[in-house]
Amino acid sequence: PEGVTMRMIPGGVFTMGSDSLIGSPDQQVAAPEHEVTLSPYWMSEAEITNAQYCEFLNEAYQAGLISIVTGAMGPDNGKRLIQGTASSSYEGKTLYTLDGTRVLKDHDDADGDGNAFTGDVEPENPLNISYIGFDSQQDQFYVMDPHDPEDFNWQELCNYQDYGTFQMQKSGPVLNDFDDWAGAGANLSDELQGWTEANPEGATNLPTQEEISDWPVTFIRWWGAKAFAEFYGARLPTEAQWEFAARGGADFVWAVHDGQDTSDANWNSLEETVPTGHVRNAISGSPNPYGLYNLAGNCWEWIADNYVAPYDTNPAENPLVEEEGSILRCWRGGSWNYHEATLQSSIRFFDQEDRGNDHFGFRIVAPYLAIQSFDLGSTGPILTWYSMSGEKYAVETSTNLVNWDHIDYVVAAGLTATYTDTDPARTSSLTRFYRIRLD
Repeated sequence: PEGVTMRMIPGGVFTMGSDSLIGSPDQQVAAPEHEVTLSPYWMSEAEITNAQYCEFLNEAYQAGLISIVTGAMGPDNGKRLIQGTASSSYEGKTLYTLDGTRVLKDHDDADGDGNAFTGDVEPENPLNISYIGFDSQQDQFYVMDPHDPEDFNWQELCNYQDYGTFQMQKSGPVLNDFDDWAGAGANLSDELQGWTEANPEGATNLPTQEEISDWPVTFIRWWGAKAFAEFYGARLPTEAQWEFAARGGADFVWAVHDGQDTSDANWNSLEETVPTGHVRNAISGSPNPYGLYNLAGNCWEWIADNYVAPYDTNPAENPLVEEEGSILRCWRGGSWNYHEATLQSSIRFFDQEDRGNDHFGFRIVAPYLAIQSFDLGSTGPILTWYSMSGEKYAVETSTNLVNWDHIDYVVAAGLTATYTDTDPARTSSLTRFYRIRLD
């Protein structure tokens, strides 16, 4: 889609994982060091934005791949969900929620029961909300305007209730914390200061529609990230690809721009019990040596792999972990509301693929297609190119660089793939060109 810039990551041999991670005991043993070799690949320089995801939704909707349904269970009950249709490869899977709102939970655990979804609620910033809407008259998705009260009535959106003794069951009177985010009350933020339904433009600290268009899209489920990548012929990064990129070619311990300066990243640096921030522009802060922004912090990034711990420590080439029947997927990088340890290049996290709230986003990768060598073998021309295991490549040929004919398919099994053209009708031609295409 428009505005997605891809950066070439050179690949190579590196030590994946770390035997000296900061984290819980489980995290410290989940990523043992081992040798990994990667082919070159492309990676989006930033997390996918609201505007870019909105563009995808409209194209997928027009193609009949998605529809809007009303959730009927758990946290999705009554919410408008984007799901795959029978025409898609992800039928019935939820991609995104149009009605995502800030996290409401018992952050301080004042009731001492260890359950974040019982007891008194400490709400997070109301700006942590879904920013993509659907215009039923125009029959299309759009990025909503924070200053349009038909899109966002911030006074009403600041209503909430505490939980009772049963998980997720609201109890007691309706409370409202609008003043806390409008420079008054607890003065947690001034972004809503001056906002009224009659004069929303009075909120001069509130981000504009243009600004939030460039924020990373959140409330993304794993299937929502997967569907976007698939639609544009891209992929989700593997854990190995993400970590290689995060190390910046210099074995960075921290996934920040220089491997050290975590103050440049968007995380809960104030160590607030109730984080008061939100995501920022997907292209913000300083890029790392590969030209990548916000690998550390801002929002968690969904990964292609199923989560299996610990790693298999045997040397691996282009590893992708897929476990039959598993719904656990990896995510990497930390987010605006998490602690510093999550910014480590090697630390691993996971969740169920059908979950996604105000700090779940993603970026994409694509195989690097380039012919490494072209040799005239005894039986015909031999093409060798960088590849990724399991990827299917189409081999095509032409005599004029205009009209291309399909020859064959090659399913890669390693770091490189090879094809030998043995057809004498083609090999006898004085002028012949070849190209490789991802199928």
